[in-house]
Amino acid sequence: MNPYGQGQWQQQGGGAPSLFGALPSASPSASAAIQADSVTFQFVNFKSTILNSTIIGPQQRTLYRVVTEATAPACTVLKDNESRSAAMVQWQPNATVEVRSVAAQQRVRDWLRLSSDQSRRVMEVNGVKYAWAPMQGFICMYKVNTSTPRVLCRIARVPNSVTLELSQEAMQLSLLEPALVATVLLSSGASID
Repeated sequence: MNPYGQGQWQQQGGGAPSLFGALPSASPSASAAIQADSVTFQFVNFKSTILNSTIIGPQQRTLYRVVTEATAPACTVLKDNESRSAAMVQWQPNATVEVRSVAAQQRVRDWLRLSSDQSRRVMEVNGVKYAWAPMQGFICMYKVNTSTPRVLCRIARVPNSVTLELSQEAMQLSLLEPALVATVLLSSGASID
């Protein structure tokens, strides 16, 4: 079970709940701060899951749609505002993901790989490794193997939506679509392992 996908994001017991039961709570000293000039994207218009939702960006413009086809419920597509596929997740028999110009089709559990100490999930984009980990009620992403890691983006669940905040640095690193796909996967309630 994925506690983030069930709408239970409130901090309990001093730490954020784990992702798919696989990540422990973050240490109290971890900082989920993000730069003031970040860009916010909201996943809205969904009832039970994020798998059918609309993604709005600055100026409340619709930028993407997350569509799980009724005729093919085993496939979820991220479509841009021109209805082009930006990413696809095939759920059966083993969940796979493909992100346009970033990640060839591969198993989700390999693209969002659980670290050996089970403290974070690591994804690779354009040869750089990024980690997703719970921090202070958010799921935050930062570069792996840096001397001073900074939060590049963070996911939060708010009433009736999921919010993804990206720093300007994340936008310049072309992390928007990979971060949107990771947000869907981490917030869907579906097993990715």
